[in-house]
Amino acid sequence: MGDERRVRDIGEFGLIALLGEALPADVRSGESLDLGIGDDAAVWTPTPGERVVITTDSLVEEIHFRHDWTDWESLGEKMLAVNISDLAAMGAAPKVAVITLGLRGDERIDDLLALYRGLGGVARRYGMAIAGGDIVRSPAALALHITALGESRGGRVLTRAGARAGDIIGVTGTLGASAAGMRLLALASDDPRRRAATADLLIAAHLRPEPRVAAGAILLKEGARAAMDLSDGLMGDLPKMLAASGVSATLDARRLPVAAAVRALFPDAWLELALRGGEDYELLFTAPPDAWPGIVEAMAGIGVEATAIGEIVPDAGRSTTVEMIEPDGSRHELPVGAFDHFAP
Repeated sequence: MGDERRVRDIGEFGLIALLGEALPADVRSGESLDLGIGDDAAVWTPTPGERVVITTDSLVEEIHFRHDWTDWESLGEKMLAVNISDLAAMGAAPKVAVITLGLRGDERIDDLLALYRGLGGVARRYGMAIAGGDIVRSPAALALHITALGESRGGRVLTRAGARAGDIIGVTGTLGASAAGMRLLALASDDPRRRAATADLLIAAHLRPEPRVAAGAILLKEGARAAMDLSDGLMGDLPKMLAASGVSATLDARRLPVAAAVRALFPDAWLELALRGGEDYELLFTAPPDAWPGIVEAMAGIGVEATAIGEIVPDAGRSTTVEMIEPDGSRHELPVGAFDHFAP
């Protein structure tokens, strides 16, 4: 029998106690966490000689998630996974996170416990400690905020600014699966695509992304020059890397790794989903040609496919551009852009 009480029934401090208990014991008190949940602030001692890597993210109801599309445990998994993905892109090791919940007060206790079970499962999987956080009232919508901290490896990190002309542009995994999953969720229940054998895999890619922590470590070790995670789509994120590095790029549409399921269920939209769909949480990176074989081999060793999708080229003294080689061999410049929360 679940806990049918609402947040307003037990109050802020009763909820804090229950949520802490919902986390695995090793997540509440990680090895490097000197002082965790229960005090005014947490105390964490990073490994001597390493740098601290910090990221933060927010998920707001009806903007980043919908309750009719996701269950609470999956939401807990995703809210931490998308932060870990930022650490992974820099080659960092995830260590500590703090959580802020903005609640209306009518949320079921059982749902919030499920949220923390999902969050705690991801934290345990990646060796993170949940060091506490805050709970506030948010009358308009449920809002979830995470700040995550990681450590550099050997004092080094990958950034967006390291790409150089001649580098190979690579991605891990596939592109467009998450966006295809979101489209499937938006379809009517009687749409035959919702009943396709591959539909659940695409929906899972959207609801429960897996951050590429081990892949990020490989990129750092094997000589990648620049990296970032793909949250805003290839054509939203690649231009950020190009601008930071002062270079341009050529992409080859024929080499984009798009799952057969995406192509089959969305034959007229698969390329757009791959380029602009967003929320893949794969790693986009560049590497010199002599580093590429080692990256591919090491990625294969952890079951991740790395695909070369283009090349970094000089910007020729003008603004950053992305040229696409189409499936028919023709070339044209692509418009760039990412999701903007405040666009009309």
